[in-house]
Amino acid sequence: MTESSDFWDFYWEMRLQPLQNLGKRAAILAASRLIRQMSQPPGRPVRLLELGCGEGQIIGALVDGHAQVTAIQESVGVDYLAAAIETCRRAYPGMRFIVGDFTDAALLAALGQFQVVLLVNALHEVYSAAYSEPLGEVDVTLAKERVARAFAGAAERVAPGGYLLLFDGLEPPGDPRQKIRLRFLTRQAREHFETFVRQYRPFRISPRALGSPNRVELSRRDFTRYITKSIFLGKALWQTERYESYQYYNENEFRAAFARAGLTIRELRTLTVDDEKWRRTVAIESPGESFPEEHILIIGQKD
Repeated sequence: MTESSDFWDFYWEMRLQPLQNLGKRAAILAASRLIRQMSQPPGRPVRLLELGCGEGQIIGALVDGHAQVTAIQESVGVDYLAAAIETCRRAYPGMRFIVGDFTDAALLAALGQFQVVLLVNALHEVYSAAYSEPLGEVDVTLAKERVARAFAGAAERVAPGGYLLLFDGLEPPGDPRQKIRLRFLTRQAREHFETFVRQYRPFRISPRALGSPNRVELSRRDFTRYITKSIFLGKALWQTERYESYQYYNENEFRAAFARAGLTIRELRTLTVDDEKWRRTVAIESPGESFPEEHILIIGQKD
């Protein structure tokens, strides 16, 4: 079987058509390149670990896709949801899945080290779990401490010369308190926003009306969460997504975390996946402001 980039581009285009989550697609494509790179020369064994694997969409696709062309010696998925792990075990019976909290240092240490470690949409759940009832929102200081410890633990599982791939939400640059003025283009869009404000839990969303029913002002922090989380309104996933802040670090904080862990950044990309949709829904009236790139993909190599 050919290993050419053209072949793999075509393979993943066909394989991932049913997967609507463009973020997961970007993570799978990047991880595929890493696995093929790490398995050279042919037959070189690769151990693959995904922390926060959910129902195994990513690690399962990667192991299945490379079964004939790489020597994946072992693949391990870890998630704290027993139901998700049961789904993984049914869908991928030849793989190893563990019910557990990947922030547990003892659990991680028992796994050994891996050539490729994946953290895809995982750390924002660690951050969001630091919700404080007395505060009525996420305790940011505590949440970032927990994220830092979880990331450091994941980095320790990377073998020398191996890679950690992270894909997650991105806090935009600039002052998160900076006010942004919006104009909703339809009544439905405004009603959708009001529902989001009432139901979103990690932070209080505090818009200020600007005279017209369709014009509001809110902070950059609130605006970013609105465009990344309200896409789940009306869907079954909203019952969990409404409790999570997708953003927790800005780009500089991510870079610092990789440096502290002894990981040299080999690739860093920021991206947005819903820009066209939002331009049909809401207009940004503040000069110089635009829809943020709310996702980040980073690949770091263990020195």
